[in-house]
Amino acid sequence: FNRTFANWIPPPLPKNHLSCTMEITNHTTKPNNNNPSNATQPTALPKIPCCLCGTLIYSNAANQCGACLAQQFDVKALLQRGPNGGDLLVHQCRQCRAFEINDTGRYEQMDMESPALLTNCLKRIPALQKTGTSGGSAAQGGGDVSNIHLMDVSWVWTEPHSMRLKLRLTVRAEVCNNAVSIQQRVVVVFMVRFKQCSDCNREFSNRTWQAIVQVRQKRDEDAKGLIAIETALSKNKAARKDVIQFTPTKNGFDFYFLGLPQAQSFSSYLSRFVAMRVKITKKLVSSDNHSNTANIKSTVVCDMVPLCTKDLVICDKRMRGKVNSAGGGLGKLNGRLCLVTKVTGVVHFVDAAPKRGNIIKDCMAELHPESYWKAGGEKCYPIVLSSKRLVKFIVLDVELCDASHSWETNTNDTNDDDTSASNIYAGPQSGVEKYALADVEVVRESDFGNNDETFQCVTHLGNLLQVGDVVLGYDIACAVLPGASDDDNYSQCFNSSFEMPDVVLVKKLQGVSSTTEDDIPTNETRKTEIKKLKVKSSASKRRERRAQKAGKKMEALEKQASKMGFVDEGAQRRPTHIPHEHAAFEEELKNDSRLADELILAEENMK
Repeated sequence: FNRTFANWIPPPLPKNHLSCTMEITNHTTKPNNNNPSNATQPTALPKIPCCLCGTLIYSNAANQCGACLAQQFDVKALLQRGPNGGDLLVHQCRQCRAFEINDTGRYEQMDMESPALLTNCLKRIPALQKTGTSGGSAAQGGGDVSNIHLMDVSWVWTEPHSMRLKLRLTVRAEVCNNAVSIQQRVVVVFMVRFKQCSDCNREFSNRTWQAIVQVRQKRDEDAKGLIAIETALSKNKAARKDVIQFTPTKNGFDFYFLGLPQAQSFSSYLSRFVAMRVKITKKLVSSDNHSNTANIKSTVVCDMVPLCTKDLVICDKRMRGKVNSAGGGLGKLNGRLCLVTKVTGVVHFVDAAPKRGNIIKDCMAELHPESYWKAGGEKCYPIVLSSKRLVKFIVLDVELCDASHSWETNTNDTNDDDTSASNIYAGPQSGVEKYALADVEVVRESDFGNNDETFQCVTHLGNLLQVGDVVLGYDIACAVLPGASDDDNYSQCFNSSFEMPDVVLVKKLQGVSSTTEDDIPTNETRKTEIKKLKVKSSASKRRERRAQKAGKKMEALEKQASKMGFVDEGAQRRPTHIPHEHAAFEEELKNDSRLADELILAEENMK
């Protein structure tokens, strides 16, 4: 409506005056029925002064202007009133950040300033839910506000950490016994309070899990299979969404779940990346014969094959008699010395000392985890040397076994260099097979330039090596093998035609890198560090020693959980310190397209 102020100056507003707009919406003009000639033309109503401030207004049932009606009827105080007369509250779970739906106990994920959260907030305003009933007397006046209708609503920006939600509402209500309709625009504030949801409450409560997945790799030295699991879980959030608790153990990890289906899905996901045997056992906790119910806890045991990449393994020839009964075996590699090239769902082997006339496909085999455990495990596949015993060698000469040319150092002819470079494996798209048999002459890096002792060997790295490359391998000529004092032990394991090589080449070093397996801290260095810590803490009190021990244990747990992505999931930040094994696993994913495709396929299946 229009106001005519003329020369009138309105009085000052009180301190508690609402900064809102007010409109009177029931003003209409009435035709003059006494004069038939003016029946179709409306006449202007006479203006009257407001009964409180004297402002000239059109006549209405309250005989008051909009400013005085705003002071008489405080719609904002009515909208801001909670169910019990307090503040308007919105409950949110601190852990999963889900919002409670209208005090029903159900929680759902809602984005900030989303339509779903807007609907949830509007349903928490009691004044909007009691349409058609009296809204009660206003704060200052004696009239009643009824029939409150929502006309428009919008979000008002607030600080993310203010724990407040603000809505700008445009409402229309009836006052003075439904004689006058007013419209106001007010801002309603909701207080956000933390309240734990039922799912998170079960996670933080004891004895709420129904299934546990025990991942174990019983290995004395470095367990690279556990590192592969850490890397796979850190890259896939969907795989770890159902884990309610995580505990590291001596030889692996324990993952707790609310049900057996989630645990089985998790174990099947892990079996894609590491070779493991899965067993399920159940334990009866309690039962009710009257209602025919029982509380059963399940344990999913995942025994990983204790073989890692770069391990030198003996394939016992006595396992040939167990091939038919166990349903497995390595075929032509039985009774020979083998090298583990890759571990995924199965273990990939290659002959460590192949014959010159063999085909590269005949020198490779795969071993399934079921066949490994049925054949006898470590008894039939003992580990001779691990990756910590690797030694650096320098390549002096390379000659392919199935090619008519050899690669030799020739600085004068550039065509030979181009030919040799074109036959080097540079990735899956290079068009060259990764492995090929070749005769290689190497020398120890420590003996290079000191003596003339060289070694001849046949290796599967023919398409990877060039003259002058640095390669890691096992120096069997100077190594002390387990059980070497008993000659009959080896005669029973190997074939009669097998000859023990002096050198077994394992991996080519890409450039000059200061980070190698030799730089990894050994158990001796760790023991010395622990002794130093003990010396420092021995003079302190017993309480301080207990606090330090608990702090170290908690720090180790947080570090282990951060590697798998269980910490800071909302921010999705990777840990700042990436171990050498994680970097090696990522490099292996780049070079092995098959393993990368299996990882992508597993992540899609978990979604």
